[in-house]
Amino acid sequence: MTLSRPLAIGAALAALTIAAPAALAQSAPARIETEQLRELDAWTVSAMTRAQGALAPDLWRNSDPAFLAGLFDRLPAAYESPAAQALARRVLLSGGEAPGGEAAAAARKRFEALGKMGAADELAIMAAGAGPALSDPAIAQYAAQAELARGARPQACQRGRNINAGETPPPFILRLRAFCAATSGDRAAADLALDVARSAGAEDAWYTGAIAAAGGTPGARPPAARYDNSLSTALSLAAQLRPGPNPLNNASTLSLLALARAENAPQPQRAQAAALAYRRGALSVADARTILAATPAEISAALPPIVVTLRQVQAAPGSLQAASAIAALLRQAAAPADFIASARFFKDDIAAMQTAPDQASALVFARAAVAAGDPTLTQRLMASARQAGVAEASLAPLDAALTALSGANEESGRTAMHRRIDAGGASLARAAARDVAILSALGAPVDGAVLAFLTANPPQGGARADSATMLALAAAVERGALGEAALLAVLAGGEGGPSRLDADGLDRVIRALRSIGLEQDARRFAAEALLAGAG
Repeated sequence: MTLSRPLAIGAALAALTIAAPAALAQSAPARIETEQLRELDAWTVSAMTRAQGALAPDLWRNSDPAFLAGLFDRLPAAYESPAAQALARRVLLSGGEAPGGEAAAAARKRFEALGKMGAADELAIMAAGAGPALSDPAIAQYAAQAELARGARPQACQRGRNINAGETPPPFILRLRAFCAATSGDRAAADLALDVARSAGAEDAWYTGAIAAAGGTPGARPPAARYDNSLSTALSLAAQLRPGPNPLNNASTLSLLALARAENAPQPQRAQAAALAYRRGALSVADARTILAATPAEISAALPPIVVTLRQVQAAPGSLQAASAIAALLRQAAAPADFIASARFFKDDIAAMQTAPDQASALVFARAAVAAGDPTLTQRLMASARQAGVAEASLAPLDAALTALSGANEESGRTAMHRRIDAGGASLARAAARDVAILSALGAPVDGAVLAFLTANPPQGGARADSATMLALAAAVERGALGEAALLAVLAGGEGGPSRLDADGLDRVIRALRSIGLEQDARRFAAEALLAGAG
């Protein structure tokens, strides 16, 4: 469990242990300063250490809690930008002192945003260490949903029993209690919970039928499985309900995770859920590969393309057939997020290949290495692409993305800018100008030749950022409101993330991130935008 206060205690004890011999060698005993430790709460609890990327404990200083609640509420359920999602995770998982004022509503929204994102393990960890905040019915509900997504039914049921929701518990709590009672064989308690829900005007025919089936008394026509949230998913699995048409259309990320982790889930729905949960960042590459590789061989219809490709790769690892299959999957990516997900999934397979099937595959493998965030592999594959005869006009955007990703020095930044200008050509000059402007925002030196190029070729491509969000971002940076500014940088790109922004919007977001000390996030934003522009 990675809670911020226990980690701080452990670090302090370790420091005292190391320092003890030196202290004993002194002629006078060192003065020991003590500080009273406070109980963790909904703000100070975290699921990320500083070494893992957690932001400073004062991240909410100078922020208004009501405004923060609105920002948390605006965070998407499914991110199209891995860079934006990574930054959002850092913010949401970082523990810090609560903002001044009434902050309970914002704390609830913090937990809700983690639930929407599908961070089940982290949400469960934070709920366990949230102290008195766990008695808040809303936070307890998110914790219970996270436990269901993890397949931890006993813990979820315990959360449901411990919630003090007053005389009129929310429908979710009543349904959770009915589900827990039915699956434990207490049909009377299940009926009582459903009766309370009915009297409160929260009756739902699907839950009534599914809970009856889960309790061993299914009706003549049990309902079809539902996977819209983690409770309906757990209930559908416990009742062994069959999925209807398009069962994942309204699935939350937590429900996808619950379905993907359940070994008794129906196929191909489990494979579909695992692919979607991985694409949304809720499953690691290792977990996704394990689940997808376990898809029964006899299942061949309605499989996600990534599963079909994985089977071809595993049938002949390192072969030209495997390389061709991966290259085809990457070329078929419908959106930057699809390309990045596929690139990360097959990064090790690409690295193990001796050669690419053709020139186009050599280029797409180099792009995949950038997307996977591996500078060393990118350099090797770009060299291979040049040997295969790939044009410099195609490789120059990748050079720029590699420079952004690796945090190169001033000289390499200047070289990347000039190479991008030289390779752009007259027909692509304004697209090249957008890339040069992004490198400039990262601190690459802008000399006279670069200025002349930008003046003659105004950058084109991308959408304007929302003006209100950008004004709020500038104000947050000026106030030193770290967490608030980071959230606004995430929201600035809208649903498409930084790659959808024009050069002006990207420049302002990247510079804002750098000014608050988030250099690596700025580079990830830039590399993602450069890669999308290189498509």
